[in-house]
Amino acid sequence: MLLFACSMSLSVCLAQQSAVSTSTSGPVKLVYKYPVGQPVRYMNVNKVVQTMDIMGQSMQVNVNSVFGCTIKAVGMADENMKLEVIVDTIGQNTESPMGSTGGAVKEVQGKVFTIVISPLGKDVDITEAEKIVYNVEGSGESNLSETFINYFPELPENPVKAGDTWSSNDSVTTSTTSMSMKNVAISAYKFEGFETVGGVECAKISSVMTGNRVMSIHSNETDFVLKGPFTGTAEFFFSVRDGYFIRQVVNSRMTGNMDMTYPEAMTFPVVMEINSINEVIK
Repeated sequence: MLLFACSMSLSVCLAQQSAVSTSTSGPVKLVYKYPVGQPVRYMNVNKVVQTMDIMGQSMQVNVNSVFGCTIKAVGMADENMKLEVIVDTIGQNTESPMGSTGGAVKEVQGKVFTIVISPLGKDVDITEAEKIVYNVEGSGESNLSETFINYFPELPENPVKAGDTWSSNDSVTTSTTSMSMKNVAISAYKFEGFETVGGVECAKISSVMTGNRVMSIHSNETDFVLKGPFTGTAEFFFSVRDGYFIRQVVNSRMTGNMDMTYPEAMTFPVVMEINSINEVIK
């Protein structure tokens, strides 16, 4: 079902959110500064469980997806950082009462493109990712811009110390030939302090999110609109020494409705739970 073509990027849309020793008692300024020419490999594992009540009968759909890539800095674009991305692996599998679809997307493996991010992790230019189009069996057409919108957890604008809090309002819109999505969220962040992850000294930032999502999907001559509020939690660990995130964990739950507008009008309740881990691998 095309409904799940964006599952690899949702979780990321929900998670919106250096070089000072952690021994300091003062505030720390966190900035992205991937070492030039030094590759960093990530693996994102995303699990979506969607439960629908269709005329009194419950139907569950499970979507498991993976995206692995290698990222390295290749220079600067004004005050921003230019990153080279190599796609190592990508795949998605959907299980429903109608069977199983999906698999590895081999034609994208090995693709190379560049993106530009700000020192705080904001997307500046991901147009090259948008040009890499692919199809997942049973889900339709997508492109890698969906994956890299808000791929990097955003850092606080000001120096922070343990216990500091701040908030942000974010609105993200994505679109392909067969799907569009608008995600609006309010996130409350907290700098929890410092923690060692995999032998790396990290700043730990947590967040609590609330928001609304609207998705419009066209699949197999059928039109759907999925909409409703969501809540969630996230945390990420940022290497103070190296200047990049080591791990990001996102959990969210959406309770809404699925409206089928063609070929006949129907509405039924939907619950969608998303669990995602994106972390550095050796």
